[in-house]
Amino acid sequence: MSRINGTWTISVTYSRVFPPSTDTVPGYSDDAPFFGQTSNNTQWSLISAADGRVMYPNWVGVGITPTITSAVFTAVASSYDCVNGACVPKALYSTPGLYENLSACEVVCGTGGCSGTCVSNSDWAQIEGLSGQLRNRNCS
Repeated sequence: MSRINGTWTISVTYSRVFPPSTDTVPGYSDDAPFFGQTSNNTQWSLISAADGRVMYPNWVGVGITPTITSAVFTAVASSYDCVNGACVPKALYSTPGLYENLSACEVVCGTGGCSGTCVSNSDWAQIEGLSGQLRNRNCS
């Protein structure tokens, strides 16, 4: 499964002093955030289990232990294009994003076929061949 951009809504309780809190941080669908400490820091930071990236540095000091009580991911809306009979997010192939959402794309693109908006297999093969020829060329 590919990574999807979005936000994590994180609800946290603390071992002492602070009341529970809820914050929203940017991230990816596979982050599975947790609290940890980076090697050069004495603060608890929110860290991605997927790639070790610090999602939110210095959430709270080490004298207070944070506990995630809820972590909910919400995908950022993406526009789509119909490419060879499949609806794909515009970011996947840097296409223009003709359809505002997946539902709108599926109406036109269908599930396994297009209604006049697809590139034929032979045209696609020609495009791939030409792009392969240009891959190592300096066009400046």
